[in-house]
Amino acid sequence: MQDRFDIAVVGAGAVGGSLACGLSELGFSVALIEKTATGADCQPAFDERYFGLSHSTMVALQGLGLWSAMSEEAIAVSRIHISSRGHFGSVMMDARDEGLPSLGHVVPARTIGRVLHEAISERDNIEMIAPATVISASTTQEAAVLELEADGLTRTIMADLLVGADGADSQIRRLFHIGQKRREYNQSALIANLDVQAPNTGLAHERFIEDGAIALLPRPGAGYAAVCAVSNSGADRLMTLNHTEFGAYIQENFGNHISRITTVGERSRFPLALVRSRESVRNRLVLIGNAAHYIHPVAAQGFNLSMRDVAALLETLDKARTRGLHPGTLSVLQEYADWRKQDERAMVAFTDGLIRIFMNPLLPSALLRQQGLLALRYLPGLRGLFARAVTGRLGRQAALMRGVPAAAGNAHG
Repeated sequence: MQDRFDIAVVGAGAVGGSLACGLSELGFSVALIEKTATGADCQPAFDERYFGLSHSTMVALQGLGLWSAMSEEAIAVSRIHISSRGHFGSVMMDARDEGLPSLGHVVPARTIGRVLHEAISERDNIEMIAPATVISASTTQEAAVLELEADGLTRTIMADLLVGADGADSQIRRLFHIGQKRREYNQSALIANLDVQAPNTGLAHERFIEDGAIALLPRPGAGYAAVCAVSNSGADRLMTLNHTEFGAYIQENFGNHISRITTVGERSRFPLALVRSRESVRNRLVLIGNAAHYIHPVAAQGFNLSMRDVAALLETLDKARTRGLHPGTLSVLQEYADWRKQDERAMVAFTDGLIRIFMNPLLPSALLRQQGLLALRYLPGLRGLFARAVTGRLGRQAALMRGVPAAAGNAHG
């Protein structure tokens, strides 16, 4: 047990855990702090959900040495069918058109959690502190200081850099009194796993409906993970349905695009909003992932945007070290923030634009939705731009997202 680390990461979910593994590969000592017990089934980050990973996120996980274990329970998505109920025209995105083996993968959240836990436990320069509560957090010119409560004892640790990777309701953000810009969508997401009679394992669906959108991500060998983004009033109604009725609702919206639904799992619900931190960096402090930006789940880009944070921060810190700079130096962190600003803005505009065009029932928007689908179908350039956004290949790419292992990022960046 030590009291001084190079970097302290608060939040051991998929984003914080991946970052810790990357920092370890670069030789940094890491304190990884998590409020729930390690490997606990109740850990909310690794529940019954499925993660949609873009192609570049999969490449990054390969570079971190994590993908081979995850791939055993992953399913490749080779095509995405985009359609709008009640309107003619649809778009089929195909990995072959992009020269890629797949557009992305779908992985159980529990698989990601298991692989991360195993990888973290094997690394001598990562100390997992869990379950632990952060009582206070502050920064000085020399260090970030955290006071923790763990195992009934109070412990103080210091680090050159504190990373808040603790989700949309970030405690680190609150402790530093960092405000946020929030836009309510007046929508909720309902998540449920479905089994179907004859799953098409390489095909994902994005179906826009009058009240929102439904995404179906193929699950390994079983069916689909359904994500319904609908109005709050629509979500209220859907939550009152029994399993059979909810399955009938999904079937009605997709028709013969999917085979017969045979089993419907438990549903969970959470509100949807666009949340952006007013600051992402301070001296000795950086916020990443949902702590910095929480976007709408349309097109399943939230985790992928967060993994690009991870890759960019790893590369920034590695290059700064070669210049003799400490990882918590404000000028270093500002370089990271400037890098990520464009990608965040682009992804917010991408997801927010889809919502405004495809989820507004008014007639002008309905016409625009129809024209948008036709444009995607018949304009290869626009379809290619959409595909690059979905696969995480827009803008400046960190070396890790291009297949360069974390420890080699500085040499090849």
